[in-house]
Amino acid sequence: MDKKQRIIITMLELVVKQGVHATPMSQVAREANVAVGTIYHYFENKNQIIEEIYNMIYQDYGVVLMANLPNEGFQKQYEAMWLNLYNYFIGNPLAFQFVEFIGVPPIISKEVMDKTVVHFSSVRDFFLNGIKDKHLRDAPLRLILQYAYGNVVSAVWLKTKGELDMEGDDLKTAIAMSWDCIKNQR
Repeated sequence: MDKKQRIIITMLELVVKQGVHATPMSQVAREANVAVGTIYHYFENKNQIIEEIYNMIYQDYGVVLMANLPNEGFQKQYEAMWLNLYNYFIGNPLAFQFVEFIGVPPIISKEVMDKTVVHFSSVRDFFLNGIKDKHLRDAPLRLILQYAYGNVVSAVWLKTKGELDMEGDDLKTAIAMSWDCIKNQR
């Protein structure tokens, strides 16, 4: 791992554990085993590192969500996307916690958020086609995306807090409930 990667990973770990404002650059440098000046060689300030982490995670989303989708059926594809994101969050708890606690306004600006839209064009198109083809409710895209995403987040919290196993039947039920929220009610 090169120095820039160590800085990014260390910042991710520390801000999730301590918060952005409680994470001084001197601590990041010490724990990443680099000089403070090295951090400023790669980044202008702490916010730029936070923004890079945010962008990296959302870039992952764009790839992860669309990975290995089945060829048949919109619902089956949605269920695979849901499970892809769930498994990503369970397998990457720092990314999950970062998105939940750090990757939000006012820490992340609307301008930074808007830059990540490019990573979601295939996801956006999937949902827009679902609305157009009447697989999904005729509702604003943002609302459908928020409901779908929120269901995954809720399932991850239930799992990480140990409130439910969130495997087997729990997972199947959560996916079915998520689908029921957004599907066309013909």
